Amino acid sequence: MKLRSENVPDAVVLLFPMVETWGIGDDYDRERKVADASDVELLELVRCLDDIDENVLFEWLEGPESHDSNPSDEYVAFTCFTMAIESAKVKIKDRGLANRA
Repeated sequence: MKLRSENVPDAVVLLFPMVETWGIGDDYDRERKVADASDVELLELVRCLDDIDENVLFEWLEGPESHDSNPSDEYVAFTCFTMAIESAKVKIKDRGLANRA
């Protein structure tokens, strides 16, 4: 899927490559990708939020579109992307990499 910048806050557009990779809608497939990721990939995934204002991202995700019965593809992809980040944090801890995150 090709994400459209007009459907997201400007501050998060630079995350598109990561969202296109990790914003997998199917829970099983997303968790499998996280489980199979290398240490470097997991660390990159978690660290990618360092380059943006997370408040902008989460205010958007918690905003009016969160109540929409038909959210945009971008909204769904970013939501799934944040789920992948949370899973990656667990894997990083499990792998003993927390001091590198």
